[in-house]
Amino acid sequence: MRKKQRIMAGVMAAMMLAVSAAGLGGAPVAAADKAPKDFKGATLVVATWGFTAANVRELSKNFEKTYNCKVVVDETSGNSDRLNKIMAQRKNPEIDVALMTDIFAAIGNKQGVFEKINPKVVTNLKHLYKFAKNGEGYGPCYSVVRYGIIYDAGMVKVPPKSYKDLFSGKYNGQLSLPDMASTAGPYLLVTLAQKAGGSATNVEPGFKLLKANKDHVKQWYLTSSEVQTAFSTGEISVAVFMDMNMPTLKKSGLNVKWVDPKEGDFSAAATINVVKDCKNPELAQLFVNYFLSDAVQNQVADRLNEAPTNKNAKMSAEKQEYLAYGQKAMNSLKKFDWNFINANKAAWIERFQKEVAVQK
Repeated sequence: MRKKQRIMAGVMAAMMLAVSAAGLGGAPVAAADKAPKDFKGATLVVATWGFTAANVRELSKNFEKTYNCKVVVDETSGNSDRLNKIMAQRKNPEIDVALMTDIFAAIGNKQGVFEKINPKVVTNLKHLYKFAKNGEGYGPCYSVVRYGIIYDAGMVKVPPKSYKDLFSGKYNGQLSLPDMASTAGPYLLVTLAQKAGGSATNVEPGFKLLKANKDHVKQWYLTSSEVQTAFSTGEISVAVFMDMNMPTLKKSGLNVKWVDPKEGDFSAAATINVVKDCKNPELAQLFVNYFLSDAVQNQVADRLNEAPTNKNAKMSAEKQEYLAYGQKAMNSLKKFDWNFINANKAAWIERFQKEVAVQK
């Protein structure tokens, strides 16, 4: 009898230990005890922007140690260049993982150059905000930046409250807006169209507004550096621009302020994708999971100057002043139908160049 009681007590103790460990670690004990696979020095090629390359290398160091592998960063700078390279190599991919904005990732998904994410491997998907998960199962968003309104408080006394306010006449000759060939150009067009009674499929009201005010816009920009230069020289005082540029502008001595427009901030998220038929598919899926982990996501704001998409991620008060943080901020992000925009962007660019970009 005593022997039976001792056995039962041992079973109960083991059960209590298992429950406790699962509660603390968020995973079954077996998963926590399982040693990471040794990839015996395999090379994982990760393609990203040149300006993020050094930080991606730094963020990858623990991954290399954990899986005994080498992460090589491919610095193919622009989104379109990176995607074109992957498409050209589809029969023999050199790249395993590709980082790119969601609008370009949507093209890659449609062209069949990316694999779907394996949720059994990429378990950190469950920690992401809803918008960050791809509805079709492809690469998720690991970070997000916003396009909103930035103004120079030293020059602007009454700041705009909406995108529509930009065309009130108060900011004539001081405006910097995205060119239609840029990432945010179509976003602004669709938003203006919706505000004026149109829609994403009826952008006529948006084009009408842009055409009517084209001579009041100082700059139609394609790159961030163009806007930063124009702010620093005093050529502009108001811009539809990315939040991640706030620190650079402030460091230059400008008293810039951020405005969340009434219509919402434009979401420009960065995705992490596994290249179809890549040389290291298992390691690539593990890298996606690693990049979505709390440990890496806690560093995204400081290292990449972008907002993390993991709901558990922490961010300093300083970064929270201009980066999206928390459920409320994420809910305010304005999303778009990337497939529809991609299908119509070429025609919109052509019309923009003929009717809007040509100024007096």
